Amino acid sequence: MKYTCLVVDDEAPAHKVLHSHISKSDFLEIVGDCYDGKEALDFLTKNKVDVVFLDIEMPRLTGLELLQCLPYPTIVILTTAYSNFGFEAYQNDVVDYMLKPISYPRFLKALNKVQALLVPKIIQTKDPVEIELKLDGIMKQIKLDDILYIEAVGNYIKIHFKHEKAILVTQTMKYISSLLPSTSFTRIHKSYIVHRSEIKEIKKTVLTLSNSISLPIGRKYSVLLEQ
Repeated sequence: MKYTCLVVDDEAPAHKVLHSHISKSDFLEIVGDCYDGKEALDFLTKNKVDVVFLDIEMPRLTGLELLQCLPYPTIVILTTAYSNFGFEAYQNDVVDYMLKPISYPRFLKALNKVQALLVPKIIQTKDPVEIELKLDGIMKQIKLDDILYIEAVGNYIKIHFKHEKAILVTQTMKYISSLLPSTSFTRIHKSYIVHRSEIKEIKKTVLTLSNSISLPIGRKYSVLLEQ
């Protein structure tokens, strides 16, 4: 079985190097080439890929900005000429960080990490209907269809429901995003995730939900709502 990958870099020579390395792999195949972050985001919203080889410094949308608004969880390997983005890579759960020029032995090291992750990645085939979160020390099952939107509040997240009182959970937006299916939930701001079916109206910088609550739309997240 072959797994799909996308190469994202604004420089053609970088694509050529990665194409050469990937062609030697017996389990990866390239399904797309993008030359800036916005083009990559458009591609990813329409196509699901297993691995993204991602440059950092690019026009329109940088690699780090793209990481913040990926439409679904995927394996990301940064490919960059700069060594000073290690902390940001760690924060965004990047699998590996390859410095250019990328040698084939260094590429193989990254490939070993990818292989270790891909098998468990394909186990879940259907979107979940519930998630489990710890509330006041007790694990609580939460039905996804009951959620209206999720809000970041300091070191907590606040889950607002359609018909119940909101709850406050000690967790991060990044973690809760990893649990939510991208088919049903979209991050519209660094502080807000909304249930797509509850969106009533979208304006340039504001989104209105079915209960008439208005939420701001972050600039770098607005592209997700264009799809």
